[in-house]
Amino acid sequence: MWGRARSFSPVTVALVAALIALASDTTDAAEPPEPLRAEAGFATWQGVEPDKWATVWLIKRHFSPDAYFLLLPPNSDIPPDLTPFGVPEASISRQGRESMFRRLARRFQLDAVSIRYVDSLIQDIEVNIWEAPLHPHSAWFEAIYRQLQARYDRDQVPVDCYLALFDRFVRVAKNPDITLQQFQRSLDITQQCPGLSAGDDNAFVRAMDQREILRQIGLGKRVVFVDTREVEEYDEVHLPGARVLRLRDVTSETVASFAGADLVVPYCVKDFRGFEVAKAMKKKGLSQVATLSPSGLRGWIAAGLPVVRPQLTSEPEATEALLRCATEPDRCIGRGS
Repeated sequence: MWGRARSFSPVTVALVAALIALASDTTDAAEPPEPLRAEAGFATWQGVEPDKWATVWLIKRHFSPDAYFLLLPPNSDIPPDLTPFGVPEASISRQGRESMFRRLARRFQLDAVSIRYVDSLIQDIEVNIWEAPLHPHSAWFEAIYRQLQARYDRDQVPVDCYLALFDRFVRVAKNPDITLQQFQRSLDITQQCPGLSAGDDNAFVRAMDQREILRQIGLGKRVVFVDTREVEEYDEVHLPGARVLRLRDVTSETVASFAGADLVVPYCVKDFRGFEVAKAMKKKGLSQVATLSPSGLRGWIAAGLPVVRPQLTSEPEATEALLRCATEPDRCIGRGS
């Protein structure tokens, strides 16, 4: 089905050409093409991160209303007749401190209030992790986004539900003084997307809180932290003893190397990439896997728990502090280490 030859209209070709131009990372924006009205095919790996679904919404609502999307298992090959995004080496993907949503909007010189609004929320959640938030609604946005995912075992949210959610988000863009209660009511899509009654037990990944993880360490269990970010992110700060394993590197061989662990805990800055790696590892047969709750590395640091930072805290120092915390978790969580 996906290998057949396809023809594209000139406007579709214009979009594809603009996406390819992003790979050059030029600073001068090209002339924006006319809004798309032709069918266009796009492909990406399955994922839960907001940047990916905001980009799907941007393409559907601002470029090609008739676009369709093929969601593939992580590490799958992208069919040659579809435009890839959000995968390694794709022309439309996150770069440095720019989300792929921002890069695509900038390339097409989109400057509407609604676009700036969504851009701020995505930047806060996925990029602007350690600085003050760009928008006061960011925490509300993330909470509601996660509520939707919780109703569908996170990775089973239908595409139209994500689109409906972002449609609702932009409706409140012009009302910066909206209250939390008004925000929640405005974004209620439970009738359109009530959720699934049951999930796939084989794909279920447990979220384990910091205190329980510390208790497992205190009981002498072999707990292995898995940093799912890029190496440069790991070098900046990571959990004691963590091993680097990115989603694209999850194979039967790499997963087998964790077989001797009592508990494997993949994590990222929050837990979007951590969840994807945990799920992939479980599908490869590793049962003793859980994500780090709440909010991955950010939540761990906010709780004052030990991390390795170059020139501040060494690996041995952080490991020793972690063992102290494992003895009495309540003396560490929320009090520093």
